[in-house]
Amino acid sequence: MDQDNAPQAAEPVKQSGFFSRLMGVYFSPGETFNEMAAAPNVLAPIIFLLVLTMGTTLVFSTKVSMDQLTEQRTQEMVDSGRITQEQADQQKEQMKKIAPYMKVLTPVIAVITTLIMLFAIAGIMKLVSMMIGTENNYMPLVAVTTYSLLAISIITSLIFIVLIFIKPIEDFDWNNPMGSNVAALLSVIGMEKLPKFLKTFLSYIDVFFIWRLALLAIGTAAVSKKLKTSSAMLWASGVALIMALIHSAWSAIFG
Repeated sequence: MDQDNAPQAAEPVKQSGFFSRLMGVYFSPGETFNEMAAAPNVLAPIIFLLVLTMGTTLVFSTKVSMDQLTEQRTQEMVDSGRITQEQADQQKEQMKKIAPYMKVLTPVIAVITTLIMLFAIAGIMKLVSMMIGTENNYMPLVAVTTYSLLAISIITSLIFIVLIFIKPIEDFDWNNPMGSNVAALLSVIGMEKLPKFLKTFLSYIDVFFIWRLALLAIGTAAVSKKLKTSSAMLWASGVALIMALIHSAWSAIFG
């Protein structure tokens, strides 16, 4: 056989490293996520996300005492009539007993919760993909989810850490600590006495939540066959709306 006519070996697809991909999520998400379809490589971003979660939680638990958190939350429940002052005092006493253990348990719980949330979001994306007849694989969706969460978490964690060092702890609303959403804006202009359902729902109209949702939609489209970004965004928004309504209803009923 003539060498010139011999079949050429396919060139291996170039794979970006972890930090290149992370930067790509900020500046060229479509192209970056597209690469993850063939090579998810999820270990490094998952480890980084969990370390970031643990680090942020450790800083938080060191700076903010459990007594302060308990005081604010129980007072909110007393003010809303969900519990009596006597019940609030009992809760405070119980929390004082477990407070020494919470500094250790809180970061561990945060890491476990993040890990569960990560795979659950990817699972929901896979389920929706199956419902609408779109082909993709689970691990690329895990990669998309991990990088989307990580990219936004780096920014929100830095802002949060700065805030807890420069803002008086008693001024924090721990149900809405970042203040980057419509609910927080309405509170600033004196409209904080909103129904619990509406306040929780408006907290989802959030700069970082919408950015994260957009990244998930772009990523899902990039690692899927025959799925446009606009369609992915529509489905992602629908799922987010259902989750927001469920959470808002839960908050309104149970506080």
